[in-house]
Amino acid sequence: MIVAGEIIGGVYGAWRLARRDPAGLIWFDDSPAGFWHSFWGPALVLPGFLVLQTIDGTFADGIALPLVVNLIAYVIGCVAFPLAVAHIADGLQRSATYCRFIVAYNWSAVIQMAVLLPVAVLVHLFPGNGLAILNLAATLVLLVYQAYIAHVALAVTPGTAGLLVLLDLLIGALIQMSADRLLT
Repeated sequence: MIVAGEIIGGVYGAWRLARRDPAGLIWFDDSPAGFWHSFWGPALVLPGFLVLQTIDGTFADGIALPLVVNLIAYVIGCVAFPLAVAHIADGLQRSATYCRFIVAYNWSAVIQMAVLLPVAVLVHLFPGNGLAILNLAATLVLLVYQAYIAHVALAVTPGTAGLLVLLDLLIGALIQMSADRLLT
């Protein structure tokens, strides 16, 4: 079972990385147990994900089926990218930094949701007030944040880090398109 100190350390480390401080990596437990505990990061932001889905209109025609489909898609999304990167890390000779990267990646979900959720709520509450630019800017900043995490935690070049972010986006889009298809 995870303890509060590990959650605080994980979120604080992710916050330090968001401030472009590579020393944030020391706050992560990259042991096998820490690897598995880091999946609490995505679990903690699940309510925020559901709020974002609600804002997007996912539950406009019902709750039960969209909720089940989106929860399954969320879990698949939480494991698909780490599984893909496990193989890629081997090919890049970065197996030694794989756990550290996934731990940082998972805890960064908390920071990302802390940015995305308020922006999405503002855009939803005040449509047409130029806040769409704020949404785009927040998204771009978070993509750079993800690339920075890959760069420092996996110890890869910025170009490779960017490709990993692109892979994450593609996997996420494929999963969401599949979920949406199940709901039509």
